[in-house]
Amino acid sequence: MEKEEEAAAVMEEIIYVAVGRETAKNKSNLTWAIDNFQGNKICIVLVHQPPHMIPVLGTRFDAATVDEELVRAYREKQKAKTDKILDEYIRICLKKGVHAEKLCVEMDSIEKGIVKMIYENKVRKLIMGAAADKHFSTKMEELRSRKAIFVCQHASPTCCIRFICKGHLIHTRLKGRMDEVRALSALLSDFQRLVSSRSSSNSDMLSGSSKVKSEVEEEEGTSRTSSSRSDGTLSYSGGSEASPSVTEDKSNHSSPPSLPCTGMGLGMISILIHSTKLWHKRAIQNHKLCE
Repeated sequence: MEKEEEAAAVMEEIIYVAVGRETAKNKSNLTWAIDNFQGNKICIVLVHQPPHMIPVLGTRFDAATVDEELVRAYREKQKAKTDKILDEYIRICLKKGVHAEKLCVEMDSIEKGIVKMIYENKVRKLIMGAAADKHFSTKMEELRSRKAIFVCQHASPTCCIRFICKGHLIHTRLKGRMDEVRALSALLSDFQRLVSSRSSSNSDMLSGSSKVKSEVEEEEGTSRTSSSRSDGTLSYSGGSEASPSVTEDKSNHSSPPSLPCTGMGLGMISILIHSTKLWHKRAIQNHKLCE
C-alpha cells in the first residue's frame, strides 16, 4: 500500500522544462521530457527578459530616457509575444496527448531567473538544454552552455537537473540530501572556527610574550644601572644569585610559543577544510539517488 502511495506521489510530481524563445530549437528537449516522464505533470518554463532598449521613430533608445507610457506599452507587447511562444509549446504537448502548464518568469538574466524559479517553486526535477542543438556530437559529455553551467552550480541542492542536447541526455546533476549538506556545512564551520580561534590564541600568546620580554629587559636595564652605581655590587636582594634567575626568566619568555595542539597545525586544518569543501560539493552534485 505504501509503495503504491509513493508511486502515485512520484507521478503527481511536476517536471519543469526550461525552454527558449525559439520553439524549433527547443522542441527536442520538451519531447524528450514528455517521452521519458510519461504520466507526470509537465510545466513549461520560459524566462522573459524585459527590453531595455525601446524603439522610437526607427531608432532604439534606453528605457530610462523614453516616456514611461511608451516603455510600458512596448514591454506589454513583448510580454504578449512571450505568452504566445509558451502557447506554442503547450500545443506541442497537446499533440502528444499531454496536458501541460506554463510559467513565465520575468528577469533580466535567463540563468538567474531559472535558479530563482527553482527556489521559489521548490522544484525537485528540472530539464533544460546543455547547449544549442548545433553543438551536439556523440562524444559530448560536458555542459557547453553558459546558462546551463550557471544553473548547475547555483540551483538548489534539492533539485535534480537533467541537461539535454538534441534529444540526448548529456549530464545529470543529482539531488543532494539535505542532511548530508547540513552536516558537511556544520563540519566546515567547525574547522573554520578552530582555525580562527587558534590564530587568535597564537596572536595573544605572541603579544603576551613580547610584553613579558619588554618588562624583563626593562628590569634588567634597571639592574645594570644600579650595579654600576654600587661599583659592581648588585643593589637588590639576593646579590649575584639573582642574575641567573633573571636570565632564566628571560629564556622562558623570549622564544615564540608554539601553536596549541601541535599535533594538528594550521596546515593540517587547511587540508581538512579543503577536503570538507569537496565532500560538500559532491553531496550536492553527485549523490547516488535521484528521487
